[in-house]
Amino acid sequence: MDEQKKKAPAVSIIIPVYNVFEWLDQCMESVRSQTFSDFEILLIDDGSTDGSGLKCREWEKRDCRIRAFSKVNEGPSKARNLGLQEARGDYLVFLDADDWIDERYLELLYGRLTETGADMAECDVYRVNSETDTRTYRVCHGIMGRTYSLEEHMKYGYTAIWKCMFKKELFVRNGIVFPDCHSEARAIYPLLLAVSNQVEQIQSALYYYRIFRKGSLTASPRPSHENENTIGVKALELLLEGFERCGLYEQYKKTLEEIVKLKLSDLLSVFFYRKEEEDYRELERNYRFFVSEQFPDSPDCRYLTLGGYNLNKIVGHMNFLHDPYGRFNFSSLISLMNPVGEEISCSHKNRYREMMLKREIQNRFWTILEEFKPEYLIMNFIEERFDVITCGTGYLTKSDAFDGAEFSAACGEIISRDTKECQNLWEQSGSAFIRRVQELCPRLKIILVKDYLSETFGDIYSQKEYPNLEEIRRINRILSGYYDFFEKNCRNVKLVEASEAGPYYFTDKQYEYGVIPSHLNELVNQEIAKRIERCMKA
Repeated sequence: MDEQKKKAPAVSIIIPVYNVFEWLDQCMESVRSQTFSDFEILLIDDGSTDGSGLKCREWEKRDCRIRAFSKVNEGPSKARNLGLQEARGDYLVFLDADDWIDERYLELLYGRLTETGADMAECDVYRVNSETDTRTYRVCHGIMGRTYSLEEHMKYGYTAIWKCMFKKELFVRNGIVFPDCHSEARAIYPLLLAVSNQVEQIQSALYYYRIFRKGSLTASPRPSHENENTIGVKALELLLEGFERCGLYEQYKKTLEEIVKLKLSDLLSVFFYRKEEEDYRELERNYRFFVSEQFPDSPDCRYLTLGGYNLNKIVGHMNFLHDPYGRFNFSSLISLMNPVGEEISCSHKNRYREMMLKREIQNRFWTILEEFKPEYLIMNFIEERFDVITCGTGYLTKSDAFDGAEFSAACGEIISRDTKECQNLWEQSGSAFIRRVQELCPRLKIILVKDYLSETFGDIYSQKEYPNLEEIRRINRILSGYYDFFEKNCRNVKLVEASEAGPYYFTDKQYEYGVIPSHLNELVNQEIAKRIERCMKA
């Protein structure tokens, strides 16, 4: 046997391979180009049908550090577990075969672990759009320059195994393996954090994660033996069982409840626009049943949101299961009260935005309000910053989603927000909206989150003013007038002063979807969420 194969390597790199012929070479070249070279690569071909298995064997012949294995197709978890059994290194890395890594990935993660004696280290990530090749930076170590606490990390941390390096002993001594279920990383990632003696952070993006790849498990998840309308539940059952087995359940019970609700809410957001409505409704009911069984004293609440996308982020921090079926973004009171009144179709490359536009065109707010029977309507007026445009016998909101869509009918005149015509139209619509809500749902509680465009962006250490500050302030003056009008005319409204929620009322400079004034940051979003919950209890 070759002398280098006899010597146990420091790091074992485990790569499940399934139908990634087009991308495997890029992944492998990035590993072979590492500045740290004391590693082995375990390529686990999981029954590929596109020639990926043959390519694994070719790579094995090119480098004595590579070992290739073939097995029947059973999914990535069983492939990784085979790698765990065969790994000879004291440290483990799990890569996805369609991604790639920075040349310093192994050097920096291994160096940090050996310097500190920590059980686990992780890096930040670039998310790479397969269709456009655009890259967005994903911070994994904390929020706005502040490192997560352990509980925050367990709840909010980017639940991905491939950005991490572990001591192999961490898996062995805690009996941790990858479960054969959907969302398998969610079943073990918080537990790995909890049982680690120390978790180190490399605050650089060293991993390139390919998103929107056709045929990927993320795009088309393989549900294994699970019922498709309970998908994700098994992973969270196993998560709770893992904490019980390690004697940590009572210590982290509150955090685990929050994790379960957050992860199920995330899955609802994913399947909201992928499933047929009947299947989606069954999925949501199953999730609520699971939460009530596991945490019988847990608070629950049905609500609708009407406002900007950041309002979804705010309410997502509340201790509920969050159902995106009750969300209305990219709309305005003028369009709600003045529907287009004719059949118009639209398309958008972003499926969520397309659904929101169709809801506006079809004036679905009122039917869903009656169907949903919410306890609360949570609103802000951030989307009221957009102009409106005449269409049919009514209006549509000329939002970001509108501007990126294609319509089957031409729209007409643009009514600018800062005109007297729009002001009158909004006040008429606002009064009509209040009357109709009170007629349809007289017991509905309305929470108005007085939210504005942020004037600055940055992190907890420093902020900068937006270059178009005067334009932002002009819009905020309009929004302020709307809030005052609504407060004066709606008798059952409760107010949450979002702009007074602590010192961090600004946009996160590293927000992955764009540093724009309508988005805030997760620290202030959490504080606003607490204020809404207090408002509900009052």
